Amino acid sequence: MSNIQAATNELHRAFELLNKNFFDGELPEPAITIQSSGKRLSMGWCTTKEVWRDQEGKIRKYELNISAEYLNIELMETMDTMMHEMVHLYNLVNGIQDCSRGGTYHNNRFKKESERRGFYYPDNKPHSTYGWSFSRLTDETKEKILHLGINHAAFQIARRTTPLPEISSNQDTESQGGNTVSPGTKKSNSYKWTCPNCDLIVRSSKEKVNIICGDCNEPLVGS
Repeated sequence: MSNIQAATNELHRAFELLNKNFFDGELPEPAITIQSSGKRLSMGWCTTKEVWRDQEGKIRKYELNISAEYLNIELMETMDTMMHEMVHLYNLVNGIQDCSRGGTYHNNRFKKESERRGFYYPDNKPHSTYGWSFSRLTDETKEKILHLGINHAAFQIARRTTPLPEISSNQDTESQGGNTVSPGTKKSNSYKWTCPNCDLIVRSSKEKVNIICGDCNEPLVGS
């Protein structure tokens, strides 16, 4: 189903699964939104305050946004963005300041928590402007996410205005995290696998995988 409601529902479901499997269910449910990144070229962000509230102030939620322009990119890039913002959310609710310089520079506290949650750093030194922002999901984390059954087909459409720059992960510009686009950096490779008997589609970051369809008991084939 290619509509925003389906995408929003699946983002909430993905948050619940990631929260349970990587954060021991400790994170409060945020208001998950799909908004335009605008001029920030941001793939996502998490607000530093509970900006969503009811009239009495009894219900209070942080906002976790996945940018509309990048909604239908490779699934692991979307999950990378969500997990990145979930690290920020964990630090927020636990009183850990993980950013400085207006929320752009990711300090060692962010690095430490990212590595606890299944990220690694391709570079062994922080970026001069964004610090330890450029974390990446490990292969083990990606495989674990793939087996959670998140429905990639829910993210078929995205907001299109101008051609998108090539993407990079985990460069924050807003709040405690805004997963920003960095021109000139290639996104990771993605491989598509399908069940020969049904409509199941799985994507992986590895060129060779051994995945069995749980419904048909058939090995998935590359396509």
